[in-house]
Amino acid sequence: MANLDIKIREAELADLELIMAFISQKSEFDGCKNLLEATAEKLQQTLFVKSPLVRVLLAEVAGTAVGFAMFYASYSSLLAQPCLWLDDLFVQAPMRGMGVGTALLKYLAQIAESTNCGRIEWTVNTVNAPGIAFYQKQGARILENIRVCRIEGRAIAQLANK
Repeated sequence: MANLDIKIREAELADLELIMAFISQKSEFDGCKNLLEATAEKLQQTLFVKSPLVRVLLAEVAGTAVGFAMFYASYSSLLAQPCLWLDDLFVQAPMRGMGVGTALLKYLAQIAESTNCGRIEWTVNTVNAPGIAFYQKQGARILENIRVCRIEGRAIAQLANK
C-alpha cells in the first residue's frame, strides 16, 4: 500500500457534478448503468438542503477527489441505538488498494463513534469478491442469512393504494 496523504472531507454544493460523476462510475462498476436515474438536480434536492437526507464524504489525494462514500442515519430497535447505512463506497480503479477505501471507512467509523451508533451496515454484491475481502479485512461480518427486500416504482404505488 502506498503512503498517500489522503484527505477526507464532507461534500459541498460545489461538488454536485463530482458526486454525480462518482455515482455514474459506481453504477458502471456495479453493472447497473441502465438503472441510473440520478441527476445533479435530484441530488441537490436531497443532499444540500436544511435537513439533508444523506451525507457524502469525498476522499482526496493531492487535491483531486478519487473516491466517495454516501451514507445516512438509520436505527436499530434491537440495540435501541442509531446506526449508519453506507449506501455507496467507491474508489476509482487506479487508487484501489492504496488505502483510500480504508480512509473513507475509518472516517465513517469516527462519525459513528461520535454519534453513539451501534452499527454501520451496507450491502455488497455477492460476485464482488475483492470488495468482500476488503470489507472483511476492515472487520466487517458478511451476513449470509439476511436478504435485501425491495419495493420500488410501481409496486410502491400499488401497495400504497391497496
